[in-house]
Amino acid sequence: MAYQSGAYNSRDFSPQSRPGKSSWYESLYRRGKMFTHTRSDPNSIATSVIRGYKSSVHDNSAEVGMDLYWNHKRLEPYTFTGWLGLYLFMAGLAKTVMYFITPIGVALCLLPLFGSHGLEGAIYAVSHFLLYVTLPALVVYTPMCLFNGPKWLVNGIVDKFFRIEHLSLFARKRFTLSRETGMVTLYGKGNRVIFSHPFLEFDCILMSNPNHQGLLSHHLKLVHRYHDYNEGAIDIGSMCGVHLSQEEYARVWNMIQQYMDVSQPLPDIPILEPFREQDETTVAHDKKTGRNPTYWREMTDDDYAKKLDEIIVWQREEHIPATGPELNIFEPA
Repeated sequence: MAYQSGAYNSRDFSPQSRPGKSSWYESLYRRGKMFTHTRSDPNSIATSVIRGYKSSVHDNSAEVGMDLYWNHKRLEPYTFTGWLGLYLFMAGLAKTVMYFITPIGVALCLLPLFGSHGLEGAIYAVSHFLLYVTLPALVVYTPMCLFNGPKWLVNGIVDKFFRIEHLSLFARKRFTLSRETGMVTLYGKGNRVIFSHPFLEFDCILMSNPNHQGLLSHHLKLVHRYHDYNEGAIDIGSMCGVHLSQEEYARVWNMIQQYMDVSQPLPDIPILEPFREQDETTVAHDKKTGRNPTYWREMTDDDYAKKLDEIIVWQREEHIPATGPELNIFEPA
């Protein structure tokens, strides 16, 4: 992949102008702890982002449709459209019918064998139960099986039947972080672009507030430094959850910076491993270090879980900093 001229490079960037005074509305998005821009540390890994990911999802090639979410060009999460969300709810009910209700229902339908209706009554009851209960559930649940569950449903549908530009039929893009162009984009309804600006123009802010149970919830946001947008900010914290330590959120920010920085290799995480050979900086790094191209994909799920635990212990015992050295991104005062 050839990087475009606007791609972010932590070793070569134009100093940013210092921001003016924020409006009261914009200040709401800046209430919290600000994480500065840094030269990211590749040794700092946010295990919370990849904890739920299993290496067994991949073989030795990229998973079909995976590039809709995160690859060497862009990080682009999405949310389901309303109708697809309703389908996933119905598919969950259908799964319950097929795996739990059907065996119980069939067993109850066999009770006529012991009564006056005999075998004929049992066949009638079973056939009608399967026709009017199990068959509709099977029809609803089949697409979920074909596309390997809800996580990959949208990717599978788009890959097999539609082009990426028709993604709005099934899901709405939330935001895009483009390593290729260095741009950060926020989307609204119908994949309408709300704003798009260079990565270096965003501040990373950890917002904290108690929930209704009194527990402190955290939200990691990218807020544009020079505009007052009332539509919101880029929620990069959605990748990891809301009840982590501040250090873990700093590691998430470190990983995002490494991903966007074309002077550094892609973060060494399973979801990006199939694409490392397509990124020129990463290719040069892996050739120099002799990295095994299928390091993550050769692990079993159990080995992968153990490895993540080992990384957490190693980062703690070796005092691996959450981020690298701070960058002075602003023009001299």
